[in-house]
Amino acid sequence: MTQVILILLGGVALLFIVAQISILLHKRKQLGREVENLKGAVGEAVRTGDRVIAYFYAPSCPVSRTQTPIIDKLAAELQNVFSIDITEEFEAARAIGIHTTPAIVIFEGGEIRDVLEGHTSEQMLREALL
Repeated sequence: MTQVILILLGGVALLFIVAQISILLHKRKQLGREVENLKGAVGEAVRTGDRVIAYFYAPSCPVSRTQTPIIDKLAAELQNVFSIDITEEFEAARAIGIHTTPAIVIFEGGEIRDVLEGHTSEQMLREALL
């Protein structure tokens, strides 16, 4: 019985590791990529080459609901911070390759500089913006 439990725990740990590697590989693939199909104010801001922060969220996502106040605070302090509801603007999320919410995409020079997935503390987000 103990061996079965250990095998199951090992399997779960292996699945977790594979999932983390998959996320990292997906992120690496996105970095440095230009996104040409972005429309609206976000697309215009990205095309200027300035730093742009695009926050992708879903209103039904509990983690997004905790992340949104942090983003709203930064939006009051910084320029070019956009909140994008993926339930209304699915094509924008798809063009960038967003697979989870919340996700924060930092553009610079028209290219994706960084992608932060899941909840990100205000301090970590400010460090990523430096």
